[in-house]
Amino acid sequence: MRITVLLFLPILLAFTEPCLAVRQGTATAEVFIRRYTQSDDFGRLALWHEAAAECLKRISIPMNEIAHEYYRRNGYKKWAARAKKEAQEIQEQYQFHRTRAEIAQQQSVGGISNPDSLSVLDTESENIKKFIATWLPRYPNRFYEFGIYPTFFRKQREMAEQRGDYVKVLHLEADAAEMCATQYEKIPIAYGLSSYEKHRDAYRQYASYLRSLAQQDPKALPLEIDKGRQILDSLVTQIVPSRQKAAAVLQVANSDPRIKTALAGQRAVHAYPTFQGFAWIVNFSNHSRGNIVTAIIDEEAAKVLNVF
Repeated sequence: MRITVLLFLPILLAFTEPCLAVRQGTATAEVFIRRYTQSDDFGRLALWHEAAAECLKRISIPMNEIAHEYYRRNGYKKWAARAKKEAQEIQEQYQFHRTRAEIAQQQSVGGISNPDSLSVLDTESENIKKFIATWLPRYPNRFYEFGIYPTFFRKQREMAEQRGDYVKVLHLEADAAEMCATQYEKIPIAYGLSSYEKHRDAYRQYASYLRSLAQQDPKALPLEIDKGRQILDSLVTQIVPSRQKAAAVLQVANSDPRIKTALAGQRAVHAYPTFQGFAWIVNFSNHSRGNIVTAIIDEEAAKVLNVF
């Protein structure tokens, strides 16, 4: 059986519509929700439902608001209407997780007076903080790879280029860079991750530079037009796990008997190891079945915690 390894973020996100992509933090939290649902660990289940809601509040809601305001301000009525509909869906999902957290909390009341239980919940709370801090910069860090840039800005740029309207192209790329800066401002920086202020400032400066080029009414696109995709390379803040670490995690997953059983007879399997701030999630899938099996792997102990 051949397994292809795709590292760190499922390639699906590169082609995902914004309304789906911005909820991936919540979708990933649901892996841990499933873990604690199966074990009837209501205390930690409540915490992870709260984490899912927090991802929506800290990531999905501001990203949606940023996009909606841009569409509204620039007269893209259909896109604005779509963003408004997405906002309602996000709110519904937010309320769902808050309600489920309250129910799980009520179910856990009988067991949380134990000091050991409180210690477990404290540890899980720290894990969740690491989890959320890992997800907060993930979308602005990949602004040019998926979401609003490929689904909106790139298409608008292509149409402007076909018309030979290079001033419009420059303004579109400036708008995109400013939106990326705003995502840094309203998501990781607003949460307290001040190390991303340099990212915000770099994209703002790039946007200003593009607007100065547009004022010159160019007859061709300048070489700097695609610099936005390169800015992040010089501004690395979040430490990305090495390929060697991901390969070691995958080896741990592949050695688990439950994984071997689930993958037996499967062809063209893709493995997606992604670090979640304190643990790894490894998803195995192929085209015929989609997701086949998922493993949660402890970062420090390098052992499989759960298999779904």
